[in-house]
Amino acid sequence: MGYGRILLAKKAPEEVLLENYQRVQSYFKEVVPEAGRFSVVYGNGVDVGLMNYVVVRTTTYKYTSYLIGYDPIALEILLLPVDVELTQHGDPVMLRKSENKSAKHSKITGQYTVKNNTLKKKYVQFSVPEYINEDPDNVCILVRQDDAAKAFNEFFKTRYVSQG
Repeated sequence: MGYGRILLAKKAPEEVLLENYQRVQSYFKEVVPEAGRFSVVYGNGVDVGLMNYVVVRTTTYKYTSYLIGYDPIALEILLLPVDVELTQHGDPVMLRKSENKSAKHSKITGQYTVKNNTLKKKYVQFSVPEYINEDPDNVCILVRQDDAAKAFNEFFKTRYVSQG
């Protein structure tokens, strides 16, 4: 993403952000059995891959959008990978606090990290923004979820965090 692209990016109107938040809620309820027991927020993650060769070093970035359901009673988080148009989804991943090696929140980056042996890479990192109103690279869902993001953060920090 170039510097000029940031300056030229148009911000989405408030109505679009709120409509997208409603779409996130609806899609989760449509796809996930027992969706009613979860509070739902939008989150995203970036996976950085580094490869070193004799002469060349490459870096790749893989962006993932998640619909994140969390159950404060069962202490579970369900990650549902989705495309940014909310037309396709991957397999849901259930993260039970009792099965985690650790779960942490970074105050510096705002990233949540859950280490769990059931995950392919043994961990997942994601953020839950209060709002995203511009995305020149079309890798995120533009959304406003102030109260929902704050509620998820409170749940994670007070009920879900664990040290490994």
